[in-house]
Amino acid sequence: METKEFALVLFTVLSQASVGAFILLSWLRLRNRSEAMDAVYRRSIAVLLPIMAVALVASLFHLGRPMLAFTSLRRLATSWLSREIFFSGAFFALLAATVLLEKSAPGRKALSALTALAGAVAVFSMGAVYTATVIPAWQGWGTYAAFVGTTVLAGAGLAAGLVAFFGRSVEEAAGDLQQLVGAAIAALILGLVAYPLYLASLGNGGAEAQASLQLLGGPFAGWLALRWALTLAGGAVPLLIAWRRLSAGQKTSGLVYAALVCMVAGELVGRYLFYATGVPMSIG
Repeated sequence: METKEFALVLFTVLSQASVGAFILLSWLRLRNRSEAMDAVYRRSIAVLLPIMAVALVASLFHLGRPMLAFTSLRRLATSWLSREIFFSGAFFALLAATVLLEKSAPGRKALSALTALAGAVAVFSMGAVYTATVIPAWQGWGTYAAFVGTTVLAGAGLAAGLVAFFGRSVEEAAGDLQQLVGAAIAALILGLVAYPLYLASLGNGGAEAQASLQLLGGPFAGWLALRWALTLAGGAVPLLIAWRRLSAGQKTSGLVYAALVCMVAGELVGRYLFYATGVPMSIG
C-alpha cells in the first residue's frame, strides 16, 4: 500500500466514526430532559469536530494537492467522488455550526438533523465511490455493509467513550451509556454475520474476487486475525462485561475506553485490508 491509501484508511474510518457518533449522540439528546446530561452531549459533540478535521486533512494527503478537492467539485452532478468530497465537507461545516451555535435553541434541532443527513449521505457516497470501480471485492453490498458497520460500531464506541468521560460524575449518564454499549454490541453481532457472507461472495465470484479471498487467507491472514482479535477480544468482551456492570449500577469507564481503542484499531486494520486486498479486473 502507498501513503495515499493509508490516508484513505484514516479518512474513511475517522469520518465514519464521527458521523455515527454524532447521529447517536443527537438522537439521545433529543430524548434528554436533564441539564447535566445536555452538558455531556454538548462537550461530546464538540470533540467530534477536531476528529473530523483530522479525517479531512488525511483526505488531502490522498489527493496530493488540496486544490484538487475544489476541482473535483465541478462534477458534483455525475461523480460520486465529488459528492463524497462535498458532503464530507458539508458535514464538517454543519458540525462546526452546531458546536458554535449551540445556545441557539430554536434552530438547534433542525441544524442537528441537517448535519446528520449530510453525514449519512457522505457515508453512502464513500461506499458508492468504491462500488463503481473495476475491483470486484469492492463491488456490491459488501462495501456498503463495511462502511455502515464502521459508522455504527466505531460511532457507538466513540460516543460511549465520550459519554463515559464527560458523564463520569453524572448519575443519569449510565442509562444512555448502556444504550450506546448495546448499539455497539448489536453492530458487532451483525458484522459477525455479514463478514462470512462477504467472504463467500468472493469465493463465488470471478478470478479477481477469488484472488482477493486468497490474499485474505494467505499473505494477509495475520492481519485478518489481528483485526478480529481486536474487535472481539478487545472490543466485544469488554463491552459485554460493561453491559452487565451497567445493569448492576456499577462503574464501567475503563472497560468502555478499552473497548473503544480496540474497536477503532480493529476498524483501521480492517480498512487497511479492504485496500490492500482489492484486485482489479484485467482489461484487454
